[in-house]
Amino acid sequence: MLLFFMQRTTPRYLDLTGPIPVYGTMHGAVTTRLFDINVDRVVFARQLSFDRFGRTEIRTTSGLWAVVTVSLAARTASTRVGEASWVGPTGLRYQHTDRLSLAPGLPPHAIDPGLPRQGQFVFEIRPDQAVGARLLVSTGFSPRLDSEARVALNNVPTGPGAVPIVLDTLALGRQPQEGS
Repeated sequence: MLLFFMQRTTPRYLDLTGPIPVYGTMHGAVTTRLFDINVDRVVFARQLSFDRFGRTEIRTTSGLWAVVTVSLAARTASTRVGEASWVGPTGLRYQHTDRLSLAPGLPPHAIDPGLPRQGQFVFEIRPDQAVGARLLVSTGFSPRLDSEARVALNNVPTGPGAVPIVLDTLALGRQPQEGS
């Protein structure tokens, strides 16, 4: 009985060596060991457009595109911020999409000390996972014994009934226009 109790209450290896969470909210700096991140805005769209080799590419999804614009700054050494996850209110986890090859401003983001820069993370999510989500950002997939920024996306623009405001088309690399 004692061994069963110890087996059920002892933390697993992945729990002991997993990421060290650093919590924050939108529009506030979150400081990890290697970088600082500030989530500037979240925009939802039904389709995305971007320029690739002089042509405009359009990507659609059966859910929603969630485009998160962030400001990144390295702390003491040059680093790459390459991994991000969108965790919905029910716990569903979405990795940043790989369907936008060669689109501007997407990860991995190389950052240097003293030279902050903006970047974007793009996710394909279900519409019911838009409001009340968290953004998890780290330098690598599933960091071990290193910090991971966990940003509550609490200022997501919503319409009546807490439904996210969704644009028909969003052009990556450009500011969203009012009413588009």
